[in-house]
Amino acid sequence: MKKDLVMQSNIEEFIEIEGKSGNKFTLRKNTYGVLVSDVNNPLSCVSVSNDSLSIDLWTGCPWQCRYCHVQGTYNDLRNEGRMLKIPQRRSNFSVKEIIDALVEHPFFTSNETIISIGTASTEPFSEGPVVESTFEIMFEFIERGLKNPFWIITKGGIPKHKKQSMAKIVQAGNPLMISICWANNPNTIEPVNNNRFRGVEEAKEAGATISWHLRPIVNEWSGSERNIEMMMLWVNKNYHNMIDSIVPGGLRWTEGIEYGLTELSGIEMPKIPKKDNVKYFSPSLWKKISKLSKELFPGVPLYQKSSCCMSKMLGTPSINLVQHLCKDECEESICPIEQRQICASYNPKKIVNEGLQKIFDKLNLDIKAIGITDNYQIMSEPSMINFTYAINQTVKKELAKGGYYERKSSG
Repeated sequence: MKKDLVMQSNIEEFIEIEGKSGNKFTLRKNTYGVLVSDVNNPLSCVSVSNDSLSIDLWTGCPWQCRYCHVQGTYNDLRNEGRMLKIPQRRSNFSVKEIIDALVEHPFFTSNETIISIGTASTEPFSEGPVVESTFEIMFEFIERGLKNPFWIITKGGIPKHKKQSMAKIVQAGNPLMISICWANNPNTIEPVNNNRFRGVEEAKEAGATISWHLRPIVNEWSGSERNIEMMMLWVNKNYHNMIDSIVPGGLRWTEGIEYGLTELSGIEMPKIPKKDNVKYFSPSLWKKISKLSKELFPGVPLYQKSSCCMSKMLGTPSINLVQHLCKDECEESICPIEQRQICASYNPKKIVNEGLQKIFDKLNLDIKAIGITDNYQIMSEPSMINFTYAINQTVKKELAKGGYYERKSSG
């Protein structure tokens, strides 16, 4: 039964559409990384979203960012090929039903798996029923005695009058990371003008960890030296003591994002590499931000990878194996020495085949382990290239835990 459930995560359907220009685009039918594509299953509301499992009750978003990755999800384009402005429930499944199914899935680990909310669908702090459901989800985990970390990525600002609720979440033993996305992009790119840092003081007082996701920064939109300096000066002046880490980043490319920008909004696609679901951030932009960060935010970590801020909060080795798979970005980041030591204490190349096989078996995957190459690629039969992002990413996260191989000697 569980094997059948897991293999549904290996189903990825595509649909070709034609834009106004006559150009054709291939979109994913369902949410990227969805656990189960069948809408009659509550796990159709859960997806593997980078370092977390994202619970997505809603479709549509009032923010309508022109580069939104949701534009690459065919089933979420319900308004004449566009995202809905007013969010609607994705299905009739209740929060309880979704979490009932999720906790039984092999990709979920009690007290460990990071849970994000709305990452693959909407602004989780949208006023009204959306924000209420965000807190409903977190409290459902708490009521079950589960201490899984929560990660909320927001452009909406932190809702007022939620300090007590956030404090209860943290006090229950559930780490809470709130990542505020702001790169001061023009109205043509991000139509909603608001103070993204609204309510951050209450969140910090409640015990939440705050990261500033300075993204997406694109040369053509927000990459001027003047804009970057203005932002960093403003945040330093108003919220310096509120920020636990800064994570700059560029724009990812997918056919759906290009479709949304060029066909739906009439905006020229920025000059970034066309590699599916890969973000591009120019080295020159990183140098500008790194210099200003050292001057204005001494002691505040500056990461190139978003998973690093979560790893730092949890005090674990990189949950995305950044120190091995993205070595240059790791070395260029401004990371506390104690965290570097934690990450360096694990080396996946020390894993033996039996350990790798344990990962496949734990995840109910019919895969035979062969080994790990010198550049940390998993060798298996069948090859991992035969599996979707959802499965590959989950295997990588499991490998990053370090429980399947010896810890490096401190000597």
